[in-house]
Amino acid sequence: MIGAVSLRCEACGHVPTRLVDAPYPFVCERAGDGADHLVAPWLDPHRAVFPTDEGRPFVRHRHLLHAHAAALTLGLGDAGYLAIEERLHRALTEVDGRGFVTTPLVRGDFPLPHEVWVKDETNNVGGSHKGRHLFGVLLHLEVVRAAGLEPSPAPRLAIASCGNAALAAAVLARAANRALAVMVPTDAHPNVLARLRHLGADVRVCAREDGVLGDPTVAAFRAAVAEGALPFACQGPECGLTLDGGKTLGFEIVAQQAAPFERVFVQVGGGALGSSLARAFDDAVALGALPTRPRFMTVQTEAVAPLAAAYERIVEVVRARTFHPLPQRGDALADALRDEAVAPLVEAVLAEVVVDRPHWLPIWPHPGHSAAHGILDDETYDAVALLRAMFTTGGWPIVVDEATVLEAESLGRSVTSIDADATGTAGFAGLLAWSRAHQGAPERTLALFTGARR
Repeated sequence: MIGAVSLRCEACGHVPTRLVDAPYPFVCERAGDGADHLVAPWLDPHRAVFPTDEGRPFVRHRHLLHAHAAALTLGLGDAGYLAIEERLHRALTEVDGRGFVTTPLVRGDFPLPHEVWVKDETNNVGGSHKGRHLFGVLLHLEVVRAAGLEPSPAPRLAIASCGNAALAAAVLARAANRALAVMVPTDAHPNVLARLRHLGADVRVCAREDGVLGDPTVAAFRAAVAEGALPFACQGPECGLTLDGGKTLGFEIVAQQAAPFERVFVQVGGGALGSSLARAFDDAVALGALPTRPRFMTVQTEAVAPLAAAYERIVEVVRARTFHPLPQRGDALADALRDEAVAPLVEAVLAEVVVDRPHWLPIWPHPGHSAAHGILDDETYDAVALLRAMFTTGGWPIVVDEATVLEAESLGRSVTSIDADATGTAGFAGLLAWSRAHQGAPERTLALFTGARR
């Protein structure tokens, strides 16, 4: 049996070696040349339909996921996949009091002229959306184990995170009885550290060094992977299968919405959340479940905003190469950039970004501080997918100040009673900033509350 999802590198088109020979296709075998190599799941729309039945996300949407396709490829069949999902669901319930279920999509009665809906991930496994990403990876690992392809002893897992992803990883690793090393920064919350140790994770605190660019936790994570650990990561270029599970969030939104959203606001740190969401919307359009994609608006803070900087740099290059006058900002600029006369130029510049990532997507040199500490990544690792999503849907990046970050956290909790933290409501902060500057008609909008207060 052949599933509907396969893997391929989005930079060079390389297809990973067969699973029976290389069961851990997390990164492209050609990576290391400066290109933005990313082994990502690709859905063949001719081999799948968008599900209309109910059920847990990794059951309901399984035919749209690579982990299910891997189970078919390795001879476990649909029944084998379902047995693995059921076993892990029970184990997660024992460890965390919950497994993966459909999370709420609720309308918020905000004092805004727009219709605002919120996808609430705060009661998901580990208290955030991060578990979705990692569960897609874990399902693949358990499929490999069930097929008899896992070496003995099983490799240790590794992750770099300041909080939510680490907690999700520790819960999942404990449920699957797998060893996990967690690289955390020096300012990781004491409650997070205590929970990680309680779950049995090997916690390694990583300090920044003066004059050294980049996140020290990511550097330590990469060193652990080089020594044989498996990348249990929420960054696409480090583990492409993390996008597989993340897409279930987008599939759920499509299934839950009463009408399509006109605009979606997504907080961006490393970028896997937005990348997964954009890919899910693309798949839903290809399968006829969504008529068109919403404008894709990314949100970062003034403290750290590498994606917004990359967007602006690309726009300036396009301005210099086109004979067509371009508006300065906002929807007018975004629409001009997807005009048939300009869009090929944008795509050509994006192709340059893909082959020379260090030049176009440099590390943020001076990371600042924000209450939205979970999105202060030095790099937007999944930047290319987010840039493409913005340019093709008429979206654009929003950079919010700290006052708006704090206002969104307070307003979000008071109106919805969802106990999200400032990182989790950062996308809503972008919606607030946009709404106050927007001069057009009211729109149907979506924000994601992605992490609970600790």
